Parts: sequence; C-alpha cells; structure tokens
Amino acid sequence: MKTGWVRAYSEEYQFFKDLGQVSAKKRSKFRKDFTTTLFAQPNGTSTILLTLHWGDVVQLPNGIGSNDWVEIEKDGNIGYVLRSHLVEVGYINNGPKDKPSYVATLETSFKKVKVIWGDLVQILSKGETTSRVRIRNWFGYLDNDRISQEALLEVYFIDVGQGDGILIKLPEGKHMLIDGGLSRKHQMTGKNAGDFVDWKFFADYGHYEIHLDGMMSSHSDADHYGGLWDLVANDIAKDKELDVMKLKIDEFYHPGLSRWQIKEEDIFPHKDDLGPNNNGWFVRLLQGREDAEACVDKNNAEVLKGNWKEFIEDILKNPETQFFRLGVREQDLTNGLGFPEIWKNLSDCVIKVLAPVTKEINGMDALKDLGDTGKNTNGHSICLRLDYGHARILLTGDLNSKSMDWLSSVYDDRIAAFNCDVAKACHHGSHDISFSFLDRIKASATVICSGDSEGYAHPRPEVVAASAITGYVTIDRENDRLKTPLIYMTEIERSVSLGKISHIRLNNMPVDGQTREDAIFAEEFEDISDLSYLTWQERQEIEGMNRDDKSAFIKEVKNREKPLLENIYQEQRDSGTKANFHYQTVHKWSTPYGNQQVKGTRIMTKNHYGLVNVRTDGKTIMCATMKETADGWSIHTFPARFDKKSD
Repeated sequence: MKTGWVRAYSEEYQFFKDLGQVSAKKRSKFRKDFTTTLFAQPNGTSTILLTLHWGDVVQLPNGIGSNDWVEIEKDGNIGYVLRSHLVEVGYINNGPKDKPSYVATLETSFKKVKVIWGDLVQILSKGETTSRVRIRNWFGYLDNDRISQEALLEVYFIDVGQGDGILIKLPEGKHMLIDGGLSRKHQMTGKNAGDFVDWKFFADYGHYEIHLDGMMSSHSDADHYGGLWDLVANDIAKDKELDVMKLKIDEFYHPGLSRWQIKEEDIFPHKDDLGPNNNGWFVRLLQGREDAEACVDKNNAEVLKGNWKEFIEDILKNPETQFFRLGVREQDLTNGLGFPEIWKNLSDCVIKVLAPVTKEINGMDALKDLGDTGKNTNGHSICLRLDYGHARILLTGDLNSKSMDWLSSVYDDRIAAFNCDVAKACHHGSHDISFSFLDRIKASATVICSGDSEGYAHPRPEVVAASAITGYVTIDRENDRLKTPLIYMTEIERSVSLGKISHIRLNNMPVDGQTREDAIFAEEFEDISDLSYLTWQERQEIEGMNRDDKSAFIKEVKNREKPLLENIYQEQRDSGTKANFHYQTVHKWSTPYGNQQVKGTRIMTKNHYGLVNVRTDGKTIMCATMKETADGWSIHTFPARFDKKSD
C-alpha cells in the first residue's frame, strides 16, 4: 500500500496568487490552518468520517491516480479525499539494473531540472507514462519509470563555515540533526545548519513544521551547538530568518563533558571550567533531563556556565524533549559487549555510539583528561557509526590525536569498529590527528567540514593527503580511473554568485514631510540594462512567459521606469551626489568595520551551499554535489563493502 500526505499546493497557490510577493511565514500559516475532509463516498455530500490536517500521513490502497477523488485509509477509516488535497509519496530510483542512472530529469514549464537518486517525489496526479509531481519545490512532469517506493539513508554534510552541521534522514523518515555550526550572527554567509533544515522541511517536504526525532550537540563548543541554539532560542513562529511555524524535538543528546561554574565546596579541584578533576579524570558529567534542570538552577550546588548553560536552558524549555548523555563504558568494551545504540529496534539503520569512552572512577562514569580545554571538549566528542545494509558511515565530531590514542588503547583488538565506507573527517581537517587511527578508518570517501576562519587554515594539506593515502582504494582498470578514495570539502563545494550594482531603488523615501521615489546609482545611466528595471516580483512573473510576451513585458516596465530614473540621475549628477555604504565584517573572533563607495561595488547575490549529499540503499553509496552553475550534479558511486553482521 502506498503512502500519502495531506498537501494542497493548488489551493495555497490560488489563495496567494493575487497578493503578490508573500512571505514564507504566511504560507506556513496557511498550511498550519488548512483542513480537508474524509468522506464516506467520492463526493462532498456523503457522511463525514474525519477532518484531516496539512501534514497528516494516510495510506493509498490504489495510489493517487488521476480522478478527482482518491480512496484513502486513516485511523481505521476508509473513505475519499479530493486528489488536490493529497500527494502520493515516492522517491527517485537509480534506473534500470543493467544501466544505473543516478540523475533524472524533471520537465517544468520553463526549464529542465536535474534531480538525483533518493530525492523525494510528491505525486500530484499519475498518468500512464508520466506523473505531475513536486520535487525540491519544483512542479513538473516526471517519467513513471523513475519513481519508486524505496527511500534511502540520507546524510547531508552542510557547509556551516567553521564548524559542523549534519542532517540524517533514515529510510523510514526519522530525522536527526547533529551540530549546527556557529550562531547565525557569527556566520560569514549569515546561514547555518538551521537554515538548511528549514529549507528541507518547508520547501522540499512542503511542510510548516520542523520535526527532529533527535538533535545532538557532539560537544560543548560554540561552532557546533551555535546553529542548534538559533533553532531553540526564540519563538520559531516569529523568527524572520526561518520559514516554518513550528519546531518539535523529541530527543536531545550530548557527551556529558560540560562547562561548570566553580564552587568552593567542590571536593575535587576544577580544571578549565570543565568540572571537578580527580587525578586526571573529569568526574562530573551532565546526565539526563532531571540533572540538567537542576544544573541550570543558580541555587543548585552544581551549576552550568556561560553560553552552554543558556543553550541547555533553551533546550529544556520544551517539556516534551527527552534528554540523554551518550557514551561507551570502557568495561563494556573490555567485556566484549555490544555498542550502545540510538533508536534500537526502531529502524533498519542501526546507529551505534562509539565515543566518548568513560571509565568508572569511584562508582562514577568519568572522562579522561586529555590536556587543555580544546583537547578535552573536542576529544570527547560523540562519535557515531550508521550501519545500513552493507554500508557504514562514521561521524567523528572533533576527535584529535590525544583522543584517538585513548580510543585505540581502550578498543584494542576491537578498533576495526571505526572502519567505514564514508567518514566525516575529524575536527574540520585539523593537523592534530593520529595517522595510524586514520589508517584504521580506511574510508572510501571522506568529507571534511572545513570553514573560513583564517586563524585555523583548515583543512591542512597533510590531513587531506593522509585521508587519501589511508583511504580504501578501488581502481577502474578498464577505464583507467580511480574510483576511491574520494575527498570532499564543504568549503570547496560552496560558491557564491557576485553581482555588479547598477542602482539601488528607494520607494517612499521621506523628504521634507513628503514621500518620493528615489534611487542611488552605481554606474552611468546609459549602462543600465533593460532587465535591471524589473523588481523581484516582476522577475518572477516573466519566468514562465514565452519569448514575445517576455519582451513586451520588459519593454512596458522600461518605458515606465526609465524616464523617472533618468530625471533622478540628472539631479544627482548636477548635484555631485555620492553614496557610500558602511559595513561590519563577520568573523568568529573579531568584527572589523569599513566603508566604500556604492559605485563599482560587487555584492553577493546568492550563496550556493557547499552541501555534500551521501545516500545509500545499503548496497551502493552515492556522493553527490551540485555543480557551481546549479543546473546539474557531480555524482560518484561505489559499492558498500561490509558484512551486515560485522561489529
């Protein structure tokens, strides 16, 4: 039986059609308030069985078809809903077995869009050979033979500058967000993982709510939890940076090592604000929700400190969010016990916890002192391994050489547990790694989440080289091509589009108690192109027009705008008007200021995410990155290589 979602894109479009440029928040509110009816018969006059809401999941015994009414099952009720209020859920397949194709073509009204294996397909109506669908917020037609019911394990390595951001989507639809990069105000691009997750749920899924089954801060450094904090710190319905109306987080995970206020009565001395240290072991680890609630209370004997405390407080504001410390006990490794698992028995994908490793000290789980603050917070990151079919994906946080040596010693003959098909490189490509540990990972593909913070110069060249020479080698001898290892860097995959300013248009500019239309010019008037006269909304309108209608529309706007702007230009030239803009450079540690003339200035018109897509069906692994032109994909595939039962 096929799965359907309640969606009503045509009604959403009609509702906002005549309102012009509408904010995404208003579209989210429309979705949140939308309801439809499940009728006993395929008409709008029979018995009402249920009221359904946008986002409800239903079963489609016969698929969506092309009739006006669709039979569905919901909560034991069988009835009919308008097809325009439903989509059937599918996914892009990889084509025929004898000739796999990991890219498919969506035919929209004005361009061909390339979509990739595993992309969500929302089927609006199904014909004999093609279906009208919605993919990645594009509407168009897709060949039926490229649609399947098989969802993949998807791992998105998000470019967040200096930091990590990873979104995992399991085949059954559960989502986990691991880290988020720095907070938005400290990001050079103004974006972090929260913005990508917002796009994923609002634009790609067509929903009004972000639902994370799990959120994880791999450790307590701001370049990892800052982007998560942006999501939970404010009322998301009022957050102008995000499109969704709601946020739901079922579970939150952390590694235990935290930032603590120093109390004189502590039995053991504190070290670097990381808590009591008993002869080289941190013995006060943050635990579950009850402990966290006590430790944000200033009257408690033990209190968290600084931004980490405020972040934890904001997580706790939602009483439904469960709270967990993750880690592996040294004695369990020694005794040959299995690794702790997240969502055990709830998914075909097994999520195993490999680090941090604790040791029992005086009856308490404690973490080894690895050196200074950075060595400890980074070195005791949560490390996960995702096992799906024959595929293994390793997520390492910010492990460093000290922690790698510690893990190697406690894992001993079980160190092969870190062997994988795909690995997230440790600590953004820092040189502080153990070569022998990388040699044990032996990844077919390594993803380096690198940033722009000049003080770090990540990734280091020796680490890029080490990731390559320790990787798993496969060569296509017939075509004389190296298949693996592959090295990806989110920083390299990112690109920006720059634009030359022609003029800045000002509407309702107040002058002497009145308003007037105005402009600031950055180039000579005769050099302004016809298309520069169009507003954002007018540019959207011409996208679907044929050539003649488009030319006529542009000419009409030009005839309206050119005389007005020419008069303003003459006034400014006669008066010697000049315009400067003042700016603040966004940087993690400092905020330099400057100013320069508008004339001749380039602006960033678009930031293309440095996103690395990793997807697998448990047999084949695909790594995909979007081309800088944004009209296609660079695809690499290789076989998964592990025994399903291997530890």
